[in-house]
Amino acid sequence: MTVRGGLNRSSARKGGRMHDCDMCGKRFLVRGEMPDQLLCAACRRSKDKASAADAASVARRARTVQKKPAARHKMRKTEGGLLEFEAELPTLQNLCVRAIARHLDQVDSLGEVSGPSLDRLNRIISKLRVLDAQTMRLFMGADRTSVTLYDCTRIDAAGLRRISDECPMLERLDLQFCGRMDGASLLALAQGLPKLQHVRLDGAFLVRDTEWAAFFREAGGRLRSFSAAFAGFGPQAMRALVTHCVNIESLRLAECSDFDDDCLAMLAVPITEYEEAEQEAERKLRAETGKGKHAVGTVLSWQPLAQLRVLELQRPHKPMVCTTARRVVRALGAQLRVLDMSGFRDLDDGFMGDMGDHATSLQELALASCDSITGDAMAAFFARRNGFTRVDLGRCYMLTDNAVQELVRHSGATLRHLSLNSVDDSLTQNGLLALAGQMFEQCVGGKEPRLAEQTLGCVGLEVLDVSWVRSTTDNVLETVVSQCKRLASISVYGCGSVSAFAPVRPGLKYVGRECDTL
Repeated sequence: MTVRGGLNRSSARKGGRMHDCDMCGKRFLVRGEMPDQLLCAACRRSKDKASAADAASVARRARTVQKKPAARHKMRKTEGGLLEFEAELPTLQNLCVRAIARHLDQVDSLGEVSGPSLDRLNRIISKLRVLDAQTMRLFMGADRTSVTLYDCTRIDAAGLRRISDECPMLERLDLQFCGRMDGASLLALAQGLPKLQHVRLDGAFLVRDTEWAAFFREAGGRLRSFSAAFAGFGPQAMRALVTHCVNIESLRLAECSDFDDDCLAMLAVPITEYEEAEQEAERKLRAETGKGKHAVGTVLSWQPLAQLRVLELQRPHKPMVCTTARRVVRALGAQLRVLDMSGFRDLDDGFMGDMGDHATSLQELALASCDSITGDAMAAFFARRNGFTRVDLGRCYMLTDNAVQELVRHSGATLRHLSLNSVDDSLTQNGLLALAGQMFEQCVGGKEPRLAEQTLGCVGLEVLDVSWVRSTTDNVLETVVSQCKRLASISVYGCGSVSAFAPVRPGLKYVGRECDTL
């Protein structure tokens, strides 16, 4: 007998409800919670058997068609993923160098180690910041003629003075991040290294202007090259360098806080009584010391740095006058091979005119951030001079297509490094295509530019920087890369139109491409 609610007498005693099976339609008793699908016992067993058979079939097919996954090239990503290249298996020599760097505190001496391996070890331990006054002894020796320390942050002044004691035959000294060097240790190096000829000191901000001057008076004529960055290099130091270091061939000063226009004027012929009086006092001091080939007491007249071939005065902190820079070019331009005046914002078209008249032997030119020079002046200069191997025109915002075309016409065969960073105001795709030898000219009446000339382009170009030049696209790079077979590095920071479809080939890498991410 069935009662209301779908229960019979038996189910009412045991608890539960009668329902129809969703598969066969038969009525069956359901106790407890209601399932998602109402199946009787027979239909539930049939469904479980079918599900098990299907799972076994799928697993059998998966085992049959499973293949070994294709090997993927391992990529090493650096600098925020902006530079990628395939990681090669390290050599046994590299592994040994890394092991030594990790356990440097247990090494007493390196023994017979080749120069490249020693330099690699030096770079690794400098990057790990474990180079100090104790570990630096591994790179010293009585027979060493060259010493380079890439990170002197943990080496105090006493440790730096030890260099002259342990390397008395030293000719070349390169100390980077030497912020703990003082004037006493600098003078000790000049006095204790009689054969010292080449000096590079980056970050020696504790050395005062007068102490730099004392160093140059001591080093004198034996100094051949000098480089300083982020230092308090000022007028007294510059006056002593020009007066005493008459045989210097390379001079590089970058980010020097005290370097001003008066320092720059000391490289040119004195034209005022003040300049003559200041330099004459230093010449008298040189005559009193008797250093050089002239007799004691002989006061010489002003003489240019006749041996100077490389002049790099990068990003001065104080304003420079264009007139003074033009005086320097007139005095030294004919003998210079490398000139870097990046950051001299006051340079104008007149400076480029003097460059064209006097700088007849230049091979490398850097005028980054000289944004007062017009594109026409640049074009006129490059039309008169050829044979450049490195040119940096970054942030010269008035640079035009015509200037790049003239550079390629006269120096395309020799150019190796070119920077056009941020010259986005007037440079178009036609200027970039000039690197591939395609010379376009403007047509009257607003018509599209036409191809007027096809040259070889920059066939020897190796490094190109077109960052923040929005006219750089995949198609433009396709044309440039196909013509410049030696291109190894292209910097494209801020070039949103350069995608993963940009042309590639073995040996070519992109730096700063937006699609390259970690």
